[in-house]
Amino acid sequence: MEKNCGDKVSRVEISGETTTSESSNTSVEGDTVLCCKSKRGPIDGKKKKKTKFTIKQKVSLAMLALADFICFCSVSIISPFFPAESAKKGVSVSVSGLIFGVHAIVVVLTSPIFGKVLPKFGAKYIFISGLLVSGISSLAFGLIYRIDDYTYFVTASFVIRAISALGASAYSTAGYVLIINIFPDNAGAVRGLLETFVGLGISAGPGIGGLLYTIGGFGLPFYVVGIITIVIAFLNLFLLARPEKNQLEKSESLINLLRLPPVLVTCTLLIVTSMTISYLDPTLEPHLRKFELSASQVGLMFLLLSGTYGLSSPMWGWLSDKMKDYTWIMTTGLFCSSVVLLFLGPSPVLTFVEDSICLNAVALSALGVSTGMALIPTYQYISDSAIENGFQESLGTHSVIAGLWSSVYSLGEVIGPVLGGTLMQNFEFPVTSSTMALINFVGAILALIYFKLKHMKEKALAEKHGIDNVVFGEINGICTLGKGEDNI
Repeated sequence: MEKNCGDKVSRVEISGETTTSESSNTSVEGDTVLCCKSKRGPIDGKKKKKTKFTIKQKVSLAMLALADFICFCSVSIISPFFPAESAKKGVSVSVSGLIFGVHAIVVVLTSPIFGKVLPKFGAKYIFISGLLVSGISSLAFGLIYRIDDYTYFVTASFVIRAISALGASAYSTAGYVLIINIFPDNAGAVRGLLETFVGLGISAGPGIGGLLYTIGGFGLPFYVVGIITIVIAFLNLFLLARPEKNQLEKSESLINLLRLPPVLVTCTLLIVTSMTISYLDPTLEPHLRKFELSASQVGLMFLLLSGTYGLSSPMWGWLSDKMKDYTWIMTTGLFCSSVVLLFLGPSPVLTFVEDSICLNAVALSALGVSTGMALIPTYQYISDSAIENGFQESLGTHSVIAGLWSSVYSLGEVIGPVLGGTLMQNFEFPVTSSTMALINFVGAILALIYFKLKHMKEKALAEKHGIDNVVFGEINGICTLGKGEDNI
């Protein structure tokens, strides 16, 4: 009888007595297998030496960074002027929120599909195709201001935004897989670095959009970004490294991945954080109108949020790679967000705080850092949890994980603008931000309880089987009984 635990643990013949495989750190007793697998190096504490980037890797990193910047810039350029522009057509704040949210709805529905078919078509092909679709859609969106009829304007906004989201879903899902395949020894750090360019794109988008809108009207921001996106797609065709891993591997089961409790908990944190970022899309500009800011100045306010998010992301990615247990980063981020959101409004509870431009600027800057803390480690934790519970460390696995991550994040982007727009229309901005603060606080409490219970169970299992040389956590080691059913 043989049992296999994970992709890096050798098969062990079960003879009815306790045996130990030194090469796989596997203890076998009867029909129960206790696997203690190091995720970041041997159990003796020696870490694998990280190799320096090759020329191809450096060029690929530059191409991925450039694509992340311009693509997320294209998503956010409408924030400072679209609510006001659509209001001229008779569009309400709640409908405007739905137009923002349809981008995320499409990503929610299509990311798992791209994750499933990605091994067949190849990450590079899907990545470049997504860029082209996104660029062309951006050009088309720049033309909708010519439509005066309310119904046609709203319909065109939804349709073009949805097609653009299809491209975004493709390049985002493929991008995560490219990181794993091109930078296998530095995936966490590279992901954190690229999140800087994602943050810079999101933050620069409103500023660039507001500036170009002031110069050339509604269409100019979309024309400029669309053309640049198409050019970058062709550059990636020639300069982006082709992943070395086999593109024909079968993808893993999304259902099996979702059956893992740590994955479900992390997805919940991901949704909450995504909601926290996206609820501001349809609500921040109306909230700031009382200060009589120009479109470019409103763009700068958005810049504070995404700018601090982008600048702090490499640090959270680096810590996720280095620390034994990095779950505290996610929970701390949620707690901090709940506090910051009380001052963004400010909350009716804080009667002694007076709303001002300065207060909003400081709160948005702090929110960027706290959401980065909560968000950046989530992909790594889902990946670690999957592999620790028997998933093969392969292109198929990472394709499914990338699709799930993009889909779940976008689900938060759907809920955030819709919830934010609805609350804003009925209760004003202070109550809206207070509601988001409560959601973050509840999410942090639930996550903290889960991670604590999980750690206690792992420690108990270690003591039961006499294993005292393994540091249990989500990085250095794992503890799995049987097929993993007993894991929290």
